[in-house]
Amino acid sequence: MVIVVGVALAAFVLGDLLMSGGTLMERGHTRAFVVDGNVVSIDEYHNRVALFEEIQRMLGRQLDENTTAQIREAAYQQMVRERLIGGQARRLGLTVTVAELNDLIHGTHISPILTHELPFFINPETGMFEREWLVEFHSIAHLDTRDMHPHHRALVQERHDMWMFIEQMVALHRLEEKYLTLLSSAVMVNDVEDRKTFELSQQNADIAFAMRHFFTVPDADVTVTDREIRDFYNQHRNNFMMEAPLVQISYFVREIFPSDDDFANVEAEAFRAAEELATATNPAIVVSDFSDTPFFDVFLNENLLTPSQVEFVRTAAIGEVQGPTRDGDVFQVYKLVDRIVAPDSIQLRAIPVQMPTIFEQDSLVLQFADSLYNAIRGGTSFIDVANSIDPRSNGGEVGVVREIDLLMHGLSTDVIRAAFAAPVGQPFRVSIPGQELILQVDDRTRPITKHKIAVVNMPVIPSERTTNNVDNELNQFLALPDVGPRFNELAAERGFMIMPSASVPASAPGLARIPGTRQVITWAANERRMGSVRRFDLPNLRIVARVDNITPAGPVPLSEVQEDIRMQLLNDRKAELIINELEAQNLTSLDAFATAMNSQVDTVRFVNFTTQRISGLGHEPVINAVSAFAPLNTVQGPMRGNMGVFVASVIERTQGADELDVQLQEFQRQMRANENTERLQGQSIAVLRNKLGVRDYRFRFW
Repeated sequence: MVIVVGVALAAFVLGDLLMSGGTLMERGHTRAFVVDGNVVSIDEYHNRVALFEEIQRMLGRQLDENTTAQIREAAYQQMVRERLIGGQARRLGLTVTVAELNDLIHGTHISPILTHELPFFINPETGMFEREWLVEFHSIAHLDTRDMHPHHRALVQERHDMWMFIEQMVALHRLEEKYLTLLSSAVMVNDVEDRKTFELSQQNADIAFAMRHFFTVPDADVTVTDREIRDFYNQHRNNFMMEAPLVQISYFVREIFPSDDDFANVEAEAFRAAEELATATNPAIVVSDFSDTPFFDVFLNENLLTPSQVEFVRTAAIGEVQGPTRDGDVFQVYKLVDRIVAPDSIQLRAIPVQMPTIFEQDSLVLQFADSLYNAIRGGTSFIDVANSIDPRSNGGEVGVVREIDLLMHGLSTDVIRAAFAAPVGQPFRVSIPGQELILQVDDRTRPITKHKIAVVNMPVIPSERTTNNVDNELNQFLALPDVGPRFNELAAERGFMIMPSASVPASAPGLARIPGTRQVITWAANERRMGSVRRFDLPNLRIVARVDNITPAGPVPLSEVQEDIRMQLLNDRKAELIINELEAQNLTSLDAFATAMNSQVDTVRFVNFTTQRISGLGHEPVINAVSAFAPLNTVQGPMRGNMGVFVASVIERTQGADELDVQLQEFQRQMRANENTERLQGQSIAVLRNKLGVRDYRFRFW
């Protein structure tokens, strides 16, 4: 009985432990990152990334790989900041009230988030904040959607989600302001500092100097021991922290180039395209069948053509075909379809009238478009009518456009021909899918010769057979029994250019700026078996990589930073060596120092204690100090600077004529307070990240 009860109890406890462990494991796999012990889930992070992406789409921007990576990082940094600042604010009792938030959005103290950072409410033409746009956005976001079409309900919900995010950003920004104001208020700017800073800013000096760069001293002339490097690392360990693991990868890149057979096959197709293009009545069909670029059924100015195309159209007869010709990895065939003398561009205005999609009120919309058109024809200004429909349209101004511009905006060739043939100042009307358009040409450029050209563009890309040959070659390499331990050696034997033991943060967007290589880092960061080798397939590219080592988040290994530390310590030793050699010679003149330093005397002018960057030298505080405090015509130094060792002398010092008044004093005090705030802002976030702890686990799923 005792045994049975004991086994049952053990099973119960073990089962509970396993269940708990399973929950913990599940939590571990669903966390994106951790801030101050608080877990941010993958879903939370993905939702924020989706909001950032939606903002980009609403602004009409394309989401390529690089932009997406930037969005992910921006969302991560913002969420980390929210939790760092938010946690400190709660501990200090800082809040943003509902009344305060309303004032920041709808009141007299509009948040800079709305007036400067979010482009939704900023007029692109004036650069000014438009309160009416904000009110309109808010109204749409809070519409009652119960009786709406599902499509419109989704659009309103999208606006509502965006509005809630905007409110959150405004509140966070205000909370940060309070927190940073509290920090910066602890660093006072007093009257003595005001007066002294002003006096030093008015005291400009012309300085003669000689300098010996650190790089002129061979590294072999000084010594830095491993112990000194290790001691420096231990003393500054907090400066070498990682939020995500560090991955070491050895890899090589195998590009896939077209073979001779690939070129021959495309060239044969290009000859066939030339034959069909020569007899085709509709060149668009041939271009569509053979080319990777479309046919533009418009007349083009020569400045829109390539040099070889210009040379062809200037001498070719209409209907003449040239090619195929090869330019690098591309075969091209040209046909001159037509030639015309006409204006290159027109200045256009437009009033679009959207056709209904829900209530089927086509006739009412057409009547409305008729009334607008008749009003303009009856003498009402086109600009006044356009502004009455949309005050932001600037009189319906489209601007100066060419035929190709209108084609890219989705207008048909019939509409384009009508626009370029329309009399100046007379409105005309066209219908396009989903819209009625009222147009007016205000001006046109002088006639020039334009050409309509059909271009068959046929790039030569590696065929499936060529790609398979490369893949088979790499598969044979991967099948070698000792490919893991002898990766670098075996790859070198086969002529591959190896990048050995490249250290990459697990959160990095890719390898060596090669597009599409984020997947390599994700694999390596999650690989449990060191020495594993894998092939990655990218367009016309293959990467074969071995994971060498993974260093957990926390302090950066000494091996990764020891060379940077060594260089810093080497410069310290070089400075000591140069200074000791110069002091031992008991030199007294600047020319003598310059000769001993194998340098020459140079000058800088108008330097004072507050000069941020000195012309030709950059940031060199020792020269700032000399400008303010050194006696005239007295050699100062040798002194260690950022780039080398300096010897300097003030040639002349002039005093500014400005006087410190109350208004100027207050202005300078505010400037220094702002500088303190900016400095504390950056430093405080860095300190909070180190002290509270930030751990990035996005590499597990991204």
